[in-house]
Amino acid sequence: MNRILWISLYWILGVNLGIAANPKTVMLVLGSADPTTLEERIEIAARLYRTQPIDKIIVSGGCGAHGSGICEATRMQQGLQAKGVKREKIYKEENAKTTVQNYIFSRVLRDEHDQQIIQPGDTVFVVSNHWHAISVAARLQQHDHVIARFYIEGNLIPKDTDKVDYVSIFNGQPDNDKFVLRGTWLTPEAVWSSADSLYYLSGDLIYTTDAGNSSFTVQRSKMVFPFLNTLCNDCSRAFIDGGNFWWIRSGDQMLKVDKKSKQIVGEATWKDWIVGMPKSWEKAAFSTGVLWEDKLLLFAPERILVAIEKKGKFAFVEETVAGNYFKDWPFSWGNSNVAAAISEKESGRLKLFRNMETVRIGKDLRVQGKPEALKLKWIDDLNR
Repeated sequence: MNRILWISLYWILGVNLGIAANPKTVMLVLGSADPTTLEERIEIAARLYRTQPIDKIIVSGGCGAHGSGICEATRMQQGLQAKGVKREKIYKEENAKTTVQNYIFSRVLRDEHDQQIIQPGDTVFVVSNHWHAISVAARLQQHDHVIARFYIEGNLIPKDTDKVDYVSIFNGQPDNDKFVLRGTWLTPEAVWSSADSLYYLSGDLIYTTDAGNSSFTVQRSKMVFPFLNTLCNDCSRAFIDGGNFWWIRSGDQMLKVDKKSKQIVGEATWKDWIVGMPKSWEKAAFSTGVLWEDKLLLFAPERILVAIEKKGKFAFVEETVAGNYFKDWPFSWGNSNVAAAISEKESGRLKLFRNMETVRIGKDLRVQGKPEALKLKWIDDLNR
């Protein structure tokens, strides 16, 4: 390669942080929609892996970004495996469309034991052939309490207007909650309607609007769901839409919540909830679920679980990927990664939400049309 500019840097951003009980070293590899650039980043990551004791690797990049024909995270996983990296060390984050989203989705990615991969006290190497790695590393250390390092090798020539802080990721927004929320506005984890209003739960906020989004209000979720504060702090949570109610899973706890009263009306144990549940689902996180006709569908980042109701319980049917289960599944949505799911009462269709987009699926399991952008007015005041 004719290298006009070659950078090979280690940088520890100087904040003395407390170390977790079992700190580990994580590599975060940033994706690219350009196949040649992506191959360079795979090679750079493989070289770092051979010189550093790396415990876990996150490969971050979605499918079809900027019109490309690749799934970035999948290609990076395959490339690293071909270079000798063990598959069990690699975790795919295939939602991100931008560098901002590389940060947002990777920082909360969980492993097969429902443990957050990047934790306070860890050392995180952000890897790329572009200086955007500096900005991501800086934000990780500033807001996620890790020891952040960037590792860059590249031949990119900075323009006169380029800044080291790529698109102001580090210093453009000091409020990290607002930074994260705006970077995925809006990716809800639960959606419901009442009268003429639509409700979207995202993190600790509930956004309420009319069908045309002509006006909106915002409130903290604890005002509507006070019991959410009693759930396991270290566990993921998932809303499973049941029409007039939700099942909410957190760790091994299952709460049945009436949609109208927002009161708990039942409880269950996760490991006993689905008869014949595969062991791979017993501890692992999933994003959302829905009761659709006689089926239960659960959506995890790279797979879905299908069960049917029998005698008041659910019986496991199969584990598959969305592209095999649904017809005409959009390539840009990867294997799954659905954030929220609801069954529409009038039409009987399934409506899915993912990374600022939504799709509808008919009873024939066919996706109806292309993903539509979910355009909701931005919140300027998070203190409402």
